[in-house]
Amino acid sequence: MIKTFKNANFKLMVNAVAQQKHYYLINKGTFRVRFIQENQFAKVDKALARRAEESVLANSKLSLDRLSPSTEIWYSIRRDGFSFCGELIAKREFTEKNLNKGELRPEVAYLMGIFAELKPDMVLADPFAGYGSIPVQLIKKFKPSKLYVSDISKEQVELIAAKKQMADERVDLRLADAFELKHISDVEVDCVITDPPWGFYEDIGDIKIFYNKMFDSLLRIVKADGKLVILSARKEELEASVAEKGLKIQKSLHTLINGKKASLYLITR
Repeated sequence: MIKTFKNANFKLMVNAVAQQKHYYLINKGTFRVRFIQENQFAKVDKALARRAEESVLANSKLSLDRLSPSTEIWYSIRRDGFSFCGELIAKREFTEKNLNKGELRPEVAYLMGIFAELKPDMVLADPFAGYGSIPVQLIKKFKPSKLYVSDISKEQVELIAAKKQMADERVDLRLADAFELKHISDVEVDCVITDPPWGFYEDIGDIKIFYNKMFDSLLRIVKADGKLVILSARKEELEASVAEKGLKIQKSLHTLINGKKASLYLITR
């Protein structure tokens, strides 16, 4: 999501977006701009469309391709008056029927990697790997030198091991408690990218205690200039734990995950 509006028209939306600098999660490749009115693609004045395109060109490394782009920028107006400008992260390859309950969509896992601003040859870790959505995207798209993948559930680890990407020699997959991670050396990891349990369906006890123990464990393995990228639906509790540990939220992104409000955080020392 780039910017939201209430009771706006396309001209107002484009002008507002063009007047500010914006961060595009997909910053390389090609794009086109689409206008949507009540779930139907709409035509707008050519000058307005061009201004919308120029705004993207000025704020990203994307190049214009109106026929077959790798991403799209949408200006959408809904019937209830809510409207937004947003970037299409990925085309949906999976529906809920293809996913296990609580499993992250591939495009969400990919978004997390982009949000983390990863570079090739980093040492990465996902200690709450679940069904393996995040590790699969990290190996496929982000070229780590090493990827530590673990979960406390034997069943989950076996499911992850069945994925072909986990046969990669760079992957260290094992059964492990995220609060210990004895197999990872001190200050070895460049970035932890993970989706810890939210405590809605799992019995994890006091969520504040859970987050404090999580940060104690992750801070041991992360380099001094390393990053933690955490997805959580427990905004208040996570932010309180970040403050208690003296950490910094460098940026955040708020979205819906499986119909629930959730936030993605990039956290540093």
